[in-house]
Amino acid sequence: MNSTRDNNQSKIGRAASAAVLLAGTALAATNALAEQVSIQFSQSYPGGGTVTGLLVGEDLDGDGRLYSVSPALADALGLEAGGEEVTYASVRIEGVLGEPVVNVFDASVAPITDESNFFWGFAYNLDGGQLGDEENEGVSFAPLAPSTSYVGGPLFAPAFTPSVIPDEIGPCGNADGFACSALTTLDPVDPFPNFELLFSATSDSPIVTHELLRYTFEQTGFDGGASITGTVSGRDLDGDGQIYSAGQFWIDSVGFQSGDEVAYTSVTIRGVEPEAIVNIVDLVATDVTDIENFFFAAAIDVAGDQLGDEDGEGIAIGPFSPSTSYVVGEAFSPFFVGVSEQTIGNCGNEDGLPCGGLITLTPNPDAATGVDTQAEQFSSAPTALEPAPFIVDATFSGHWLNKVPDGEGITVQVIADGRVLVYWLTYDAMGNQRWFYGIGQREGITAKIEDVYVTSNGTFNPATAAEFDQERVGELEIEFLDCDNAEMRYVIDGESGTMEIGRLTGLSSLECVR
Repeated sequence: MNSTRDNNQSKIGRAASAAVLLAGTALAATNALAEQVSIQFSQSYPGGGTVTGLLVGEDLDGDGRLYSVSPALADALGLEAGGEEVTYASVRIEGVLGEPVVNVFDASVAPITDESNFFWGFAYNLDGGQLGDEENEGVSFAPLAPSTSYVGGPLFAPAFTPSVIPDEIGPCGNADGFACSALTTLDPVDPFPNFELLFSATSDSPIVTHELLRYTFEQTGFDGGASITGTVSGRDLDGDGQIYSAGQFWIDSVGFQSGDEVAYTSVTIRGVEPEAIVNIVDLVATDVTDIENFFFAAAIDVAGDQLGDEDGEGIAIGPFSPSTSYVVGEAFSPFFVGVSEQTIGNCGNEDGLPCGGLITLTPNPDAATGVDTQAEQFSSAPTALEPAPFIVDATFSGHWLNKVPDGEGITVQVIADGRVLVYWLTYDAMGNQRWFYGIGQREGITAKIEDVYVTSNGTFNPATAAEFDQERVGELEIEFLDCDNAEMRYVIDGESGTMEIGRLTGLSSLECVR
């Protein structure tokens, strides 16, 4: 083993032992934090078929998993019903049955406890691993017959085997060579719930998962009293610092490129109708150029705290009329051409133009634009953008090392309630050991420690409580670039700097896979 690494590990171990008692006194109990996550999954089927899907939800009870199961499915398997942590889920089956098949669960339309979701269930461990590779994981996209269902992973498979699926279903990657998912097409036969099995197929391929970059946005200040909240998820595939996709209207009328980086977008509009209006675009279940996404476009800068304040940035989520659409940012102002006299600019523009618009349209084949404008509202307020790309969870805990130069260590412990404990094992200007610690919060891909302390005095292994001093010396934050690389930014003793760090060790039984 490398002697430098041995020395670093030794320093890390000594620092952790020295600081653990002090840190423990600072870990006061707090309410668990829930962060919304968006997870895309895919699986291949024999003969070239594919299944792609999306899970969106929150770990409300802090147990490290997303869980929603219908009462009927739970009763059949002896599981806990409800959970209600998955808010949206979809699956798209292609290349297996001829025409693509899409199944969608939307809790805003019908909760998991609704009878229409009789055989639906979702359970995914937020450990960064693949879907269905553990006994307590699985998904059941199973509409009432006639329908085609997808069952992935072992948790819900006993409800379908052997009565529906003749083959054994186990965890993905199981040693017995069993399949880990199945597709079935059922046709109802009287009396209910009898059925005829028209088609079935299984796959033993892994169900690959990706936790998506995710952002929430919010805008108020509309002149009619409305407000909006929304989310957008996706991946910056080309590394240009933006998540981008655009539908056919923007391609044909404005000359935009289609892009394929956005996976999911939702906007909730309040104050236009008695009930909230929810517009959703799912680009996992559908293609961006499909007709239902005709007026949709999104361009989200992955850096920054506002949406629509930069050229080329914004969102347009406009269903076909009758509907209420939302647009923010000058880049998407062409949506209003012909249906409104108001011009949209970027948020914070010097011309005093609004940067967000809501417009309610109804069809009128006799109008030049094919629609009538029923109502419109505008806002010049900034559109707050909050990044929450993936959960920095326990899998990021472990020992990290300064890459250049070698010799400094950082110990990270991510706590279940969302807090993060960081030890920084470093040196002062004279080369003497100087150890810092701090407790902060995870925020998306970043751990933020607002108060960094250094301790002095104290006694080794005292018989009674030892007196020690602690002094606040600054602040730091760690932005995780992936499972094994991060950037630490800090201000210590009034001096700022950055440090590239890499993973040295992880925790036993916890594996970060991104």
